[in-house]
Parts: sequence; C-alpha cells; structure tokens
Amino acid sequence: MNTKKIFTTFICFFVLAFGIETLNAQTEKPSLTDIDLKLNNNKTVKISELKGKVILLDFWYRGCFPCLKAIPDLIKLQEEFKDDLVIIGINDVDDQEDVTGYFEYKGVNYFSTYKTSNTISKNLKITAFPTTILYDRQGNMIQTNTGYSKSGLRSLRKAIRNAVR
Repeated sequence: MNTKKIFTTFICFFVLAFGIETLNAQTEKPSLTDIDLKLNNNKTVKISELKGKVILLDFWYRGCFPCLKAIPDLIKLQEEFKDDLVIIGINDVDDQEDVTGYFEYKGVNYFSTYKTSNTISKNLKITAFPTTILYDRQGNMIQTNTGYSKSGLRSLRKAIRNAVR
C-alpha cells in the first residue's frame, strides 16, 4: 500500500508539473480584448475599457476547493489596492444565481462572470483552476499563477504593488 501511495503521489506531481510547464510554454500570451463580460451584478464590461487600471482575472468555479480558498485573499487584495486594482472573477461553469448567491454569502467585494455561451477560459486556454492573470495599466500581461498557495499570493501581491506604482 505504501508503494501505491508513493506511485500515486509521483504521478500527481508529474501531471501538475507538466501542466504548469505547458502553461508556461505557451508562446502567445493572453491579451485584453473587446469581449463583453456579463457580470453577476447584471452589468456588462469590456476589459479594454479598464485600461489605466491594474486588472486581475481570477479563473474559478464553485466546485474547485482551491478556488474557494483563494477568494478571501482576493477580497483582501481588492481592499488593499481598491483605487488601482480591478479584480474580475471568470467563471464559465456556474450560473448567475449560484455565483451571485455565493459572492453575497462570502461578502465578496468584486464581481464575476457566470456561465454563458462565451467560454472565456477556453478562449484563453485556461486548463487549471484557479488561475490568475495580472495585467498592468497598459493592458500587458505581467504575471500568471496557477493553483493556490500562500507563496503564490505573496508573489501576486508584490506584482500588484509594483504595477500600481
């Protein structure tokens, strides 16, 4: 049984490492476009209209435990950088009522998309959740994180701090 656990751990590590390397190896970086994002507050926003702000896209869904674990930290980031940072959750899985209900329950201070015919995650080739993509004020992608960890959060906070200067 011990051998089975070691083998399973090794396979999981290999798959995770290979997935991260595949994400890092993508030659074309996601860019800000004129796509309409339908938010859970019934408003629509174009990401390109947010130039001048630092933008953090958080790809998440309710069935993803690490995604849910990251939300309180994202709330703190939004509070800390409220004048310069716009966080938008990107959720192509859950319907509007589920997203809105969960955000109200958790007191989330930013908005999210919900399941529509426009699958942003697929368009940007997001295959792991949570994934965050940080854009500077000019709309250039400056950091991508996959998964949730305290060290990843520290790195993200530092990148945001540098971008808002």
